[in-house]
Amino acid sequence: MTELERRVALLTARWELDVGARFPATPGSYGNHVAPARLADGTRCVLKVSSHIDETRSEIRALEIWNGRGAARLLAADADLGGLLVERVEPGSMLVEEATDAATHVAAGVLRELWRVDATLAGLRSLESWSGAFDRNRQALNRGLGGFPAGLFDRADRLRTELLASTTHPVVLHGDLHHFNVLRSERANWLAIDPKGLYGDRCFDVCQFLRNPESVPLGVNRRRLDMLCAELELDPRRARAWCLVHAVLDACWCFEEQRAFAARVAYAEQAALF
Repeated sequence: MTELERRVALLTARWELDVGARFPATPGSYGNHVAPARLADGTRCVLKVSSHIDETRSEIRALEIWNGRGAARLLAADADLGGLLVERVEPGSMLVEEATDAATHVAAGVLRELWRVDATLAGLRSLESWSGAFDRNRQALNRGLGGFPAGLFDRADRLRTELLASTTHPVVLHGDLHHFNVLRSERANWLAIDPKGLYGDRCFDVCQFLRNPESVPLGVNRRRLDMLCAELELDPRRARAWCLVHAVLDACWCFEEQRAFAARVAYAEQAALF
C-alpha cells in the first residue's frame, strides 16, 4: 500500500465513507486521489486526498473563507493527512465545454465571487512565497543555465519584484482558476474547485485561465485577457505583467524539477506579447 493509499483508507474509515472509483485525471491533477463518495446519511460528496500535503492547508483555509460562495463547500478536512471532503457539484460539467467567450465571461463571474476583501488572510499563502522559484533559481537562470533564456527570466524577475511591492489591496485568490476547475452547479450556476489558497494582487488570478484548455493563437488570448480586465475592472498593464511572471514561474518550476521546459518557455514568450 502506498502512502497515498494509506491516507485514503484512514480518511475513508474516519468519515465513514462509501467511496467510488477515482475520477479521470484532468490537466494539473498530479496524482491526487479524487473520487465520488457518500456519507453514512447518503449525502453525495467528493473525497480529495492530496499528493502535496504542504499545499493542503491553504486550500482548506480558502474553502473555509468562501463557505460555499463561488466555490464548492467544504464538509470536513484533515490538513495533516492532506484530506478534504467537499460538496459534490452537480451536474458537474466543466467550463471547458463552453464556447471561448462564454467561458471567459463565466470565469470572470466566479473570480468576482472569490475575491473577498473582508476576510482575514491568515492561513493563506502569499504570492511572494508562491513565486519563490524565482529566488531559488535566480543564480542559475540569470546565467542561462541549461539553455533557459536569461533575458526572459530577468525581465520577469524584475516585474515580479515591482508587482509584489506595488500591491496595495491583497485579496483571497484561487491561484489555479481554469476551465477544468470550474463546474456547473445546480446550487449556484458555476462553482470553483481545487484552489491553491493564495492571497495577493487580483491580476494574478486571471493568468492560469489563459493557459487552458489548450494552446490557442495569440489573438485569442489577447481578446480573453481584454475581456477579463474589462469585466473585472483590472489594470491591463498589471494583468499583462503578471501573465509574463506567471508563465516564467511555470518554466522555473520545470527547471528545478528537472523536467523539460521548452514548451513553458515558448508560452512565456507568447505571454510577453499580450
